[in-house]
Amino acid sequence: MAIDFAAAIGTANTYVWYVAFVFLVGLGIYFMIRLKGLPILRIHKTSRLALSGTKEGKHSHTVSSFEAFCIGLGARVGVGNIAGVASAIIVGGPGAVFWMWIFAIIGSASSFMESTLSQLFKEKKSDGQYHSGPAYYALKGVGSRPLAVLLALLIIVTFGIGFVGVQATNSAAALAGAFEFENNMLIFGAIIAIAAAVIIFGGVKRIAQFSTKVVPVMALLWFVFCIVVIVMNIDGVVHAVEMIFKNAFGIQSVGGGALGAVMMMGLKRGVFSNEAGLGSIANIAGTADVKHPIKQGMIQSFGTIVDTLIVCSFTAFVILSFGSYGDITAINPTQADNIGNAQLVQAIVNSTLGGEIGGIIISFFMLIFAFTSLIGYYTMSESNVRFISDKKGFIFAVRILVIAVAFLSCVISTGQMETICDTFMAAMGAVNMIVVFYLSKFVFRAYKDWREQEDAGIEDPVFHRSVVQDLIDEKNAKITEWE
Repeated sequence: MAIDFAAAIGTANTYVWYVAFVFLVGLGIYFMIRLKGLPILRIHKTSRLALSGTKEGKHSHTVSSFEAFCIGLGARVGVGNIAGVASAIIVGGPGAVFWMWIFAIIGSASSFMESTLSQLFKEKKSDGQYHSGPAYYALKGVGSRPLAVLLALLIIVTFGIGFVGVQATNSAAALAGAFEFENNMLIFGAIIAIAAAVIIFGGVKRIAQFSTKVVPVMALLWFVFCIVVIVMNIDGVVHAVEMIFKNAFGIQSVGGGALGAVMMMGLKRGVFSNEAGLGSIANIAGTADVKHPIKQGMIQSFGTIVDTLIVCSFTAFVILSFGSYGDITAINPTQADNIGNAQLVQAIVNSTLGGEIGGIIISFFMLIFAFTSLIGYYTMSESNVRFISDKKGFIFAVRILVIAVAFLSCVISTGQMETICDTFMAAMGAVNMIVVFYLSKFVFRAYKDWREQEDAGIEDPVFHRSVVQDLIDEKNAKITEWE
């Protein structure tokens, strides 16, 4: 009897996400309690650390803390912030936005934990840059090579192949919807691939320099654009808030939005956007050259908040202030997949602004957001390839692979690939969170050291491995880049 591959993948996706839900949410809450609400209650500190180092790294070969923040934010702020939010609203109802907010707050604690661990167990490679991530702390902290290789391969497949394809195909589709001419997907795919090649072959430092210039500007422009659209539909803002909270708890069931379905959609689209707990941002956090690992943990926890509570919220209000849920679903009849959902946002903006200019503007944002995400995913892939082998041939191969995927995904259907990637994402999150929990003592000890130095009046704390030496001896861990 023939096996329905799509149905099998869909079933696997459902059950893997049930498991991932337990670890991503349950351990996220545990970390938030142990950290005493750090990502939220000390957001004044995390935001200041994230935004104060704009001049860091300009004359250094290594990646600065601010550059790592920009790469991380660039990877987070992608098509998920536009098409992904629309998908959450269409499939889970407006209430999915509320759960995206809740899971972002929970996830910010997980992001702090994994990013700090990545810093603790980072390693300098032949390119002179630091590299780290789940594979590194699984090997050096847990002491399991097979587990480490599994995590490295999961990240390469999920992000270096799958998510690169998702970002590229969505941006090319948005451009194709705005500019109609023969072979437009092929042409846009080639443009994306060539532009990616120029940045990627420059190495991690060039990626960092590009991200520091582009990401803050594009995020600011997106905020301004969204505010303009929301102001033009200002009468619908109060109704948008009502829809979010009424649907969040199943008071109104729309779009299949029973409470469990709404929560799960909020988790899926929220994690797809901010990547908290997946280990992907930990790879980027580990590239930073900092004096104390906690600094990058705090900065990346702030990045989770920015991505979902700010960037995704602006998109949500652009959509929901347009009118009732029926008005929103009726404006674009092709919203069956992520490409359709991007076009839904384009249709709403076109209707609000008049003409076709809105669709063109959205396609431009989709292109830039997807591109910054794409090169961020490459950074993660390179770190994990270097973990398996630091030979130049392997690095060259992964660069070619990412560029080829960016092009090919624009000319082939990626519907099943998105489901497969979603499944790998859930598996990655579950395994990573278990490892983070196992090594969490290192993070709590490092954070205690940071707070003690702060209380002593030290503005820029410095970490020494002696702080966790007893834990190193206990677990036979290997922290090699700290004195």
